[in-house]
Amino acid sequence: MEILDLINSLEELVVQARRLPVGGNLVVDRKRMLDIIDQMRLAIPADLREAAQIIEMRDQVIGEAHEQARRLARATEEERTRRLNEASILREAQERSHAMLREAEARARDVIADADATAAAHLSEAANAGRTEMEDADEYALGVLTRLDHQLSAFLDSIRASTGGLKEKR
Repeated sequence: MEILDLINSLEELVVQARRLPVGGNLVVDRKRMLDIIDQMRLAIPADLREAAQIIEMRDQVIGEAHEQARRLARATEEERTRRLNEASILREAQERSHAMLREAEARARDVIADADATAAAHLSEAANAGRTEMEDADEYALGVLTRLDHQLSAFLDSIRASTGGLKEKR
């Protein structure tokens, strides 16, 4: 997953940052950090594209199921018509063609129901995976930014204390 690689890069940036002698704070390459965050934003829509592809696949499967149902119904109707034209087996032909039509319609409904269920499951899985990745990325980014905020606050406090000490010496 690209987003996980970017999170690892962000973590590596923090780990490799230089430690300041005052306050134990870090100096982080701001441009590199912002580049990684931008890349993370760009990586997230891949999940949305994947969900759209799954929806498109679902629509295609449903379309194929409808076409198959139409072909089955057409074939059944043609068979029924042919049998009706045969005078010697007229009654049997009617009964069998109606049964075949009901069977074809039942099979078509089953195929469509299966296609809908499969597409819904894929869509749900993709949505859950995308949501989980977004939540994980947000949680990780919030943690990194919170730690960075604490470190920067400590650094600023140290600078203020040093500045105050210098002002008092004057």
